Amino acid sequence: MFSDPILRVHDLGKCYALYEKPADRLKQFLRWRNKTYYREFHALKGISFELGHGEVLGIIGRNGSGKSTLLQLLAGTLTATSGTIERQGRIAALLELGSGFNPEFTGRENVYLSAAVMGLGKEDIEARYEEIVDFSGIAPFIDQPVKTYSSGMMVRLAFSVATSVDPDILIIDEALSVGDGEFSRRSFDRIMTFKDQGKTILFCSHALYQVDALCNRVIWLA
Repeated sequence: MFSDPILRVHDLGKCYALYEKPADRLKQFLRWRNKTYYREFHALKGISFELGHGEVLGIIGRNGSGKSTLLQLLAGTLTATSGTIERQGRIAALLELGSGFNPEFTGRENVYLSAAVMGLGKEDIEARYEEIVDFSGIAPFIDQPVKTYSSGMMVRLAFSVATSVDPDILIIDEALSVGDGEFSRRSFDRIMTFKDQGKTILFCSHALYQVDALCNRVIWLA
C-alpha cells in the first residue's frame, strides 16, 4: 500500500480555440456581431487520479492522445482550462526536447539555470555540478552553446539535471527514446534506483517493456 497522495488530479481538462483564419482572432477579441469565430479542441477532458508517495505511474496511449499535454499540466508548464491539480514537494520534469534550456547559453549555464528553476540554490548546484556533467557524458562540450548540441546531447544533459535535484516527483516524457543505447540503459537504471528509493514517478513511453518493468499501474489515454 502507498501512503497519502502526493498528487491529486480532479476533472482536469485542456481546451484550445482553433481559428480558421487569422482575422477571426481579431473578430473574436472584438466580439464582432456577438458570434463565435473559433471551434474548440479538447486535448484532454475529465482526467482524475491520485498518486501516492513512492508510486510509479505509466502514461500510455496513441500519438495525439494528450500524453504530453497531461505531463505539461502536471509539471506546471501549461495552464489547465478546467479541473484542479494538488501537488506536494519538488517536481523535476523532463519534457519535450530542449524544454527549459536557453539555446544561446552554454551547457554549464543551462545546468545552473535549470537546477535553479527546479528549486536548488547556488551552493547545492555547485555541490552536484560535477556529478551532473559526469553522468551526462558531454564534459568536453559543456562550455559550448546548447544550440550546437545534438538532440541526444540535450537529452543527456537535461536528464542528468532533472535526476540530480532530488525531486519528490519525477516526470519523464519519452526522454529515453532519444540518444544511444548505452545512455538509455544507464538512464533507466537510474530511474529504477529512484523507484527503489521510494520516489514518485510519472513515466511516459512507447516502450511498453519499460513501462511494465517500472510502473505499478498505468493510465491509458484514448
